[in-house]
Amino acid sequence: MTSLDPDYAMNHPTSADEKHFAGALRTMMSGDADEAELVLDSLSRHAGDSIVRSASRILLTAALQYQNKWRELAEMSIPRLSTDTTDADRAGVERWANAFKNVGRREIDFPASPVVLPLILSAAGTPMVVVTINGKPKQFWLDTGSSMSIVSSNVAAESGITALVPDTLEVATTTGRVPARPAAIRRLDIGGISIRSATSMIVASDLMEIRGGDAISPEAAKIDGIVGFDIISQLNLQIDYMRGMVRISRPVQSPGITPRNFFWVGTPVVRVVSQNGTPLHFGLDTGAQETFAMDPLIGKANVRTFLGERKKIGGFAGLTEFRGRFIPSMRLALRGRNILFQKLLVFTPAVSTFVALDGVLGSDAGKTGVILIDAANGVFSIDSSPAPRR
Repeated sequence: MTSLDPDYAMNHPTSADEKHFAGALRTMMSGDADEAELVLDSLSRHAGDSIVRSASRILLTAALQYQNKWRELAEMSIPRLSTDTTDADRAGVERWANAFKNVGRREIDFPASPVVLPLILSAAGTPMVVVTINGKPKQFWLDTGSSMSIVSSNVAAESGITALVPDTLEVATTTGRVPARPAAIRRLDIGGISIRSATSMIVASDLMEIRGGDAISPEAAKIDGIVGFDIISQLNLQIDYMRGMVRISRPVQSPGITPRNFFWVGTPVVRVVSQNGTPLHFGLDTGAQETFAMDPLIGKANVRTFLGERKKIGGFAGLTEFRGRFIPSMRLALRGRNILFQKLLVFTPAVSTFVALDGVLGSDAGKTGVILIDAANGVFSIDSSPAPRR
């Protein structure tokens, strides 16, 4: 199931609990988190197999988080939190849920026409737009790799955003864990799109910075904040690198779009196909400077690697330099289009997920075209043609 192959349980000898879990996973991947929640809740309580109970609980927390059901998630987590106070769990979604349980439901208002904004590239080449946070204009990353939106401590103080609880929690990043405090943004505007009661994290301003590319520079570009996948998943988002613009519209579900190649299972995942026809699953992280592979991909795609000097990899919370393995070149098929990667790094992030990922698609994947992120219809695509204008 961690390979996201729910059909396996239907075609091989498995228990009833395993078949029910596979069905819930398939439902989750089809975009119906609400329906999957019912089955997963039952399995997490009553499955006879402890592995199924544990996996169901993990996927259930992902379903509740995706639907912004913090109160329900907090209530589910009360027994666990009362007996587990270790620092190792400060990045756990249960602790964040306990902080967010009294925040009002998120509301998003869309204008009648799509919003078109100038695309700004960060020092790392990742996409940014100007947003207005509690009336203050700021530059925010568009980062699918962050499950929640983030504001720097300086911006929070300037915008009147305060922590919801006295405890400092943690957020897991590609290169490690970072202290963060739960908060709620009263109003966040992206062009003419208004978002109210947006749950968020406050991260110290000195950690919200990045140095661009591989240049050795004492100067670091500051990051005001991040629009995370919690908000991006509620939009129809096009990032047009060629024209230098971002187009956002209200998501409209279109029945019959098949196959879905983009889904949330605790992290946003894109399905691609290797040259030998093997389905692969890449996490989507528009806040990552570049695409990288993980160890499972090497055997699945039957590719060779070589040792080389690594430059830098990382995100807003720091860069890591090391010597690593590379895949000389690799071609991946994405919705009928081929993407060629040269000197693809093999890297294992510090953060783990329920899914056995084969790699991560970074912001470099769409630099020559238009990226479409449409979570409502389960579509992620990279198109060489320009995005439509208003």
